[in-house]
Amino acid sequence: MAVRPAARLMAGILFVIFAVASTIPAVAGYEDTTGRDSGVQDLYLFMDEEDLLDLYTRGDESDERLGGYVRLSPDGEDIELEGVRFRGTSSRELPKKSFNTLFAGPQEFLFGSSTMNLKATYTDPTMMRERLAMDLFRVLDQPAPRTKYFDLYINGIYEGLYVHAERVDGDLLASNGLNPAGTLVADDFRNHYYLPEVNRPSVFGFPIDKQDDPEAFLEATMDSRGDPDWEAVRDLVSWVYRTPAGPEFEEGFIQRFDEENFIDWLAIHYLIGDVDSFGDDYWLYLDTANPDAGWIVIPWDKDLTFGTHTRRGTTVNDYFGYESPIATGWENDLVAKFLQTPELRERLEARILFLMDDVFTEDYYAGQVALHEETIGERLNITPGEDAFVLHPQNHHGDIGYLVYHTEAIQDFVRLRHQFLRRAIVPGTGDYYTASVELPADPEESTVYFTDPGGWVIASLEVVNVTEPGTITATVGRTPFNPGIDRHWQFDAGDADVRGKLTLYYRNDVESCCFPVGNWFVSDAAVRDAGYSQWDLRIVRQDGTGRPVMLETYVNPYSNKASADVSLNGTTGFMLVLPETPSWARVQ
Repeated sequence: MAVRPAARLMAGILFVIFAVASTIPAVAGYEDTTGRDSGVQDLYLFMDEEDLLDLYTRGDESDERLGGYVRLSPDGEDIELEGVRFRGTSSRELPKKSFNTLFAGPQEFLFGSSTMNLKATYTDPTMMRERLAMDLFRVLDQPAPRTKYFDLYINGIYEGLYVHAERVDGDLLASNGLNPAGTLVADDFRNHYYLPEVNRPSVFGFPIDKQDDPEAFLEATMDSRGDPDWEAVRDLVSWVYRTPAGPEFEEGFIQRFDEENFIDWLAIHYLIGDVDSFGDDYWLYLDTANPDAGWIVIPWDKDLTFGTHTRRGTTVNDYFGYESPIATGWENDLVAKFLQTPELRERLEARILFLMDDVFTEDYYAGQVALHEETIGERLNITPGEDAFVLHPQNHHGDIGYLVYHTEAIQDFVRLRHQFLRRAIVPGTGDYYTASVELPADPEESTVYFTDPGGWVIASLEVVNVTEPGTITATVGRTPFNPGIDRHWQFDAGDADVRGKLTLYYRNDVESCCFPVGNWFVSDAAVRDAGYSQWDLRIVRQDGTGRPVMLETYVNPYSNKASADVSLNGTTGFMLVLPETPSWARVQ
């Protein structure tokens, strides 16, 4: 029978207790510089009812600040505000709002800043992707916003858990040992499509020298802080435009950039699958007082990571994907030419492999996820009532009570993403949807992955016992009808004999900006619809007798997988079926 969510949730709770009690493995040579505040800070926002009504009923595009004050406890001291407004671009259209709040002076609870960026993270059912991602940069001692959890109360009503992301400004620069008076600019071309001469989403690739006043044009079309050296910005944009990929680009890149910072910035984006990062989700910094300094990249906005991204024009969905390539996006020629320069790409790929093997391992992520679950997990189950969620529907768009499955999907993303990246760096040969694994008598790894030449993981096997070593080949083929998933898995073990937990991965995706579109489920629902639910999928074994045997199955539809305990010897086939559908009768 299928293992139902309630049983799995209890097992997950026990895992969290064990994981939090354990020490997170230290990373050799790296110090935790995340600046993490491990708790959740209460924040009470008070506004006149008229202003509050105006804030929630006026147009989403309005940036006019409205008055109010905050407290850090119900009876705490009033903290004066310069004003509050909604923040974000597309996120303003979501039912749980994000806030930009300006204080009259620096606040210790905001890392000494006077600006608060409260991100609703409504599209993330774990509400931890932003913090997990930003921490990666800081572990490598690269400049990145510090983050902090807040419980937001508006006029005494709980309106949700939020993540504050530190503003990228002079204060952030100073806290990272950088010159706060340096040049700090952001690519903002994607928000200037209304200008006929722009007509592209990134400044890199734009013929800036054709403008009558290049510096003034950049100042008008890029975001900035302080008093930037626009001539230095123009030099950078002009160099990228006129320099072809190859040796000349490599030489100029090394002269102009902090290479270690840039490679780490790129590598982390590919590790976490952030395909939305090369438009306006980063800042460029240059210490113009130091003639030997190179440009540094500072990340921003990491909610669309670890598999979360746009499907059918919206980010509010439960679809799962990990196959975004090592490529550029938003027509950003700086990144594109870097990747097209073999020597630079080789150094990037070597760094990616090192980080996967020695720094950001599966154990690293498991420890971090466990810590976040312990900190915020109970909050994600709060439902609307008299004292909660009057203005907002709930903390996130996902199913309440399924946090263990949602966080498991993050860790599944990491496992599968690592396999995909290894194949992207060292391409495989052979047919797609076919993969072979050599199993020695005593495997070094407890889990092996059947990864095809394109980086798609057909299945994984958590090995319990190897009676006879050998090579096992897995293939996926189409079935003539659809009993749930319209594919069958075949494992040819030859003389090998192995026992363990087998996980089958299936495709379930729809129109997408970034991932291969393929759906093997009987419906195109991300998890369930009115007629079909992936929770009901069960693994059926088909051996030489031709008699199908239904196995006790664990399913996580948020990461498109089903698992069961099996033995593999000779040739064994498997299917994923919905027992209540008419097509299942045809399998029997």
